[in-house]
Amino acid sequence: MGIIEQGVNGPFKGKAGSVVGSSWKRIHYIKGLRKDKGRKRPPTPDQAIQREKFVMLNRFFSSLRKVINIGFVQFTGKSTAVNAALRYNYDQAFLDEGGNLLLNYSALKLSHGSLVTAGTEKAVFEGSNAIRVTWNTKTYGMGGEMDDTAHAVAYIPEIDYAAGNVKSEVRQHGSAIINFHEPIDRMTVHVWLFFSDRQSKRVSKTVYIPLNEAGPDSNTKT
Repeated sequence: MGIIEQGVNGPFKGKAGSVVGSSWKRIHYIKGLRKDKGRKRPPTPDQAIQREKFVMLNRFFSSLRKVINIGFVQFTGKSTAVNAALRYNYDQAFLDEGGNLLLNYSALKLSHGSLVTAGTEKAVFEGSNAIRVTWNTKTYGMGGEMDDTAHAVAYIPEIDYAAGNVKSEVRQHGSAIINFHEPIDRMTVHVWLFFSDRQSKRVSKTVYIPLNEAGPDSNTKT
């Protein structure tokens, strides 16, 4: 945009070719017309899937940001922990059921690192509004320590709600409680567990723990 000084032809108003003349408070301006960029092209099917994946992962991680910041702390040198989590989960954390893209909860990673996991992880309902997560306490000294912090996390897709243990249980305790503010024993609940060292600089991989009232007897490391 330019200012028009009084000259031979003086100021003008309106459109003239590719420019428009106007005035404001006795100052006369000339500016170019905006280029018509046209309508945006619709995304290709592959682009639409990519966007949907990022939206779904971002929505899921938004309620777990504090956990993700710990679980991917080793990858925050050149990016945020959430961005690192997006990269690690993008290719494996989805299911395609009849053209519908769904999160594969058992494959989701909330952490990634070299700290040893515990083994024999189990999760059972503790009453109607809590979950007890247990693990083997004998794995310290094998790439882990007795005071490694346990991070037990539960997520309920039906109400889009996540919760975790709040008492900072450590590896030697062997169990942690996840409390909810309402009954959840009739809902689908997904449970994960990982450990971080005392300085929160090293973490373990994530273990997905199947949950039922009788107590799971298997687990999946991701």
